[in-house]
Amino acid sequence: MGVDWTALEEAIRVAALRHAAEVIAEHPEQNFYAIALHGVSTSESENIAMPLLALNSVEALERDRQSESRDLLVERGEDLDEDDNYEDRSDAEVQGQLSVEHVTEPEDELQDSADETDADEDSEDLDAVLSAIEADLEEDDGDSFYSDKWEPSDWHWSAIDLCQDPAAQIWSDAMTDLATREGWESTIKRYYHTLVAVAQSLREELNERTKVDLVAYVADDDHAEKLLELCLTPQQLVEHFPQLEQPVQ
Repeated sequence: MGVDWTALEEAIRVAALRHAAEVIAEHPEQNFYAIALHGVSTSESENIAMPLLALNSVEALERDRQSESRDLLVERGEDLDEDDNYEDRSDAEVQGQLSVEHVTEPEDELQDSADETDADEDSEDLDAVLSAIEADLEEDDGDSFYSDKWEPSDWHWSAIDLCQDPAAQIWSDAMTDLATREGWESTIKRYYHTLVAVAQSLREELNERTKVDLVAYVADDDHAEKLLELCLTPQQLVEHFPQLEQPVQ
């Protein structure tokens, strides 16, 4: 059984356009900046799957990043209301009375207080250093292709199935059978050619429905730069991924 690539391209395009348009229409207050087809590996495997659709907005990205920051604070215990240095006094049960064993010499108290102050300062210094490192990392990597901004699996709308069974299984079986007969590399190359064409079409059709220039691409870590160059316009490459711009010879 062969693969009708023209029919497959149209099936993916229509399904992706419908799902994406629905998400965008349901959130008119948000600025959608990217849409991606992902989940198709170029590495040889037992079958060739249909792609997943992902979308993200500027607002969803910011909200998810804030949520991750709060989760980090929770893990570090920085959202607790209790004083970290709080502990029950050993003499609290009997007010106004102190037994001899609970009396601390003044010089011992001063030394203990000094030790606690030094420990607090060391902790604050370490927290400040860690916070500075985190801020630098976020500033350097926040908009790179390998950041959460451009990683479809990290997006708010990250895994929308384009085709349901049995249709998805029929397409998958057809491509897998073709790869068995004619080779994995040639089949997956033709498949990615189809996905790139879909991404280009989605950008053209959805740009009228978005408030910002929509970046549409096929995501695959092994061929990320090449796929971006195939899917994005020259203006988008310069704006979002200037490191990929080829120097003029």
